[in-house]
Amino acid sequence: MRRWIWLGLRLSVGSGRGGLLRTALMSSGAALGVLLVLASLATVSVAGAQHGRAEARTPVREENPASPSALRIYDIEDVVGGRVLRRTAVIGATATSPRPPGVAALPAPGEMVVSPALRDLLATDGRAAARLPQRVIGTVGPAGLLAPDELLAYVGAEPVTVPEVERMLDEHWPVTGFGHPLNYALGQGAGPDVFTPARILAGAFGLFVLVPFGVFLATCARLSASTRDRRIAALRLLGVSARQATLVNAVETGVVTLGGALLGLAAFAILAPVSAGWRIGRLRWYAADLAVPVPVVVGMVAVTVAYAVAVGVLATRSARIDPLAVRRDAPHRRPGVWRVLPLLAGLAGAVLAGWSGRHEPTQSDALLFAVSMLLTGLALPLALPTLGYAAAALVARLPGTPVWLELAAARLRHTPGVAPRLVAAFAVMVYVAGMGSLGVSLIVNDRGLSPTNDPAGRRMYQLLGPGPLPAAELRQLPGVQLVDLVGVPATVSGEPDFLVVGDCADFTGMFALGAGESCVDGRTYRLVHESFFGGAPLPQPGAEVVAQGGTRIPVPEQILHTRMRFDVGMGGPMLITRQAAVAATLEVPPSSSVHLVATDPAAADRAAQVLAARVPTRYLEGDLGARRGFDAELLVTLLVAGLTLSFVLGIGAFAAAAIDRTVERRRDNATLAVVGTSPRTITAGEVGFGTLPLVIGLGLASLATIIIATVLAGLFDVDRAQVFDRVAPTLWLAGGALVVGVVLIAVPAWLTQRITAEQLRRP
Repeated sequence: MRRWIWLGLRLSVGSGRGGLLRTALMSSGAALGVLLVLASLATVSVAGAQHGRAEARTPVREENPASPSALRIYDIEDVVGGRVLRRTAVIGATATSPRPPGVAALPAPGEMVVSPALRDLLATDGRAAARLPQRVIGTVGPAGLLAPDELLAYVGAEPVTVPEVERMLDEHWPVTGFGHPLNYALGQGAGPDVFTPARILAGAFGLFVLVPFGVFLATCARLSASTRDRRIAALRLLGVSARQATLVNAVETGVVTLGGALLGLAAFAILAPVSAGWRIGRLRWYAADLAVPVPVVVGMVAVTVAYAVAVGVLATRSARIDPLAVRRDAPHRRPGVWRVLPLLAGLAGAVLAGWSGRHEPTQSDALLFAVSMLLTGLALPLALPTLGYAAAALVARLPGTPVWLELAAARLRHTPGVAPRLVAAFAVMVYVAGMGSLGVSLIVNDRGLSPTNDPAGRRMYQLLGPGPLPAAELRQLPGVQLVDLVGVPATVSGEPDFLVVGDCADFTGMFALGAGESCVDGRTYRLVHESFFGGAPLPQPGAEVVAQGGTRIPVPEQILHTRMRFDVGMGGPMLITRQAAVAATLEVPPSSSVHLVATDPAAADRAAQVLAARVPTRYLEGDLGARRGFDAELLVTLLVAGLTLSFVLGIGAFAAAAIDRTVERRRDNATLAVVGTSPRTITAGEVGFGTLPLVIGLGLASLATIIIATVLAGLFDVDRAQVFDRVAPTLWLAGGALVVGVVLIAVPAWLTQRITAEQLRRP
């Protein structure tokens, strides 16, 4: 066995200029693929490390702790200059209080501990300094930060009085430590589900990298396929057993792939430590987070080599079984119909998941759809030889077919597995692009906007958090209007309901009145809400409504027809203005929710600045113009990054296959030139040989994308027009890939028309 291993090693490094070119192409392809796979695995490691640090600094709260704790923590997501600012209000900190990671001492009122990025911003940005006027007493270390550029502040605050009705909320419970698990439930689940950021990135990694890398590596493993088949056949005819020939081929492929994999691993080891200052969109990371576990690296390299060897061994099976047919350049066997079955199974599974979950999708439906989507991408290259052979047979039967097209069809039928290797990567790239676009199309109202129906474009925010509200200062801000409406429990027409109590200015800030109607303080009104369902019937004039506490309120004749300006509001059959005489006898509870209407983002920013500076525990809930979490912007970033990786792998695979194909075909083309075939006809035949399966592959990928888009729209109850708008660019990408592919085939074919004696002499 040793001699056959040595022969495989010898063939991997020395088999003429063509062999060296193949070795260089295959090893560089493996190096590029391993580098991209490691980079993708590193993103999963980064997400996992950031998730771990986020959990480590999350407060652990107990309603009735065993040992008394005066510490209260309020986590607030603010915005400064369009960037997310995490402002954590700290109340009741003592020397013995638990501290989050990276914080040496918790701040007292008037003090704060900030991240290095926020410390630098406070020195250069007046808006940040006005929002956080407290004295800086410390800096948060890397153990307490998600990324180097995170804006984080622990701000000391005065003790606040929490209403009795709100004390049951866990955010008001004493803090006994840090390190609480984070939940990522998509619905109203009680516990954490599987959709953590690291696992979302792992799914994207599987779609954007593993599928194209598998195609790329398979393409590289079959470079110079005809030459290698003839070599295996020659060994078999010399008396080498099939097992020994398999060992030679496996060693040759494995050595070249392993060398390239180690080269890619070395490139990653060099680039990872210097990437700390890089960014992808708004994403940044610590270099230490890029560490991929050694077992994962070893396993990935081993799987890469094993996969390349398996592809090479399986592909040379015909040469080992029937070597005489290979030496005579006999036609390859017609591809079996079974190659199309996995693709049909993937599409059928997606359709089945859509049909099963058309009413209420379950986790099983989602899992079936995800597996079917991945299977469809992997099955695309497998189906291309069968479809390409069928298309070539159809072209050969057409009357008046040009010579160059007949030549291309004949070559495609003679070696049906060669041309699909050229186009498989492009087809998978188009499919991956379509699937990534569909992911973004599902993000609706991604920024958590308080949707507005206000023609002036105003936005509404909710004022949340404990502590005194600086209402007078907020009302003096230009472009800001406070809306303070209270719901009072009452019995209306024998049914429980609520009465709305507030000033007319507040009421009209939240509701638009009917044409010609106006609200006057000191009166009471019946309310007819547009598109409002539920509650008791509208009371009739003269009847009485019994409010909480027993106060009887006569029903007035005046009616206000209202329409909500925003998708937040409160319903009720009657409005009691605070100046009305009956309001003095009502038991009006304190406002549990005050809203703020801002004419533009700048006005909202001024209001947020006043709240942060005056009462650190208060904040605005709503759209403040910053991107955060897994919103559409981040998903677009991941999509673009994933498509870039897929594009690089696709172009690399196509370029390697096209160059190898051109070199391998020079001997056959030289024979045609000797018998008088023009260079133009030879070039056109090469272009047709590659373009026919390219059209099939790109068309099949586009069709699969459209089918899954239709299923996905029904599965998630998304407007099909919106989904197809996202898919449309994929069709343009397919057209661009077709043009690029034709150029990459035509240019090398035209430039390699020179005939040499070596090409005519060698078989």
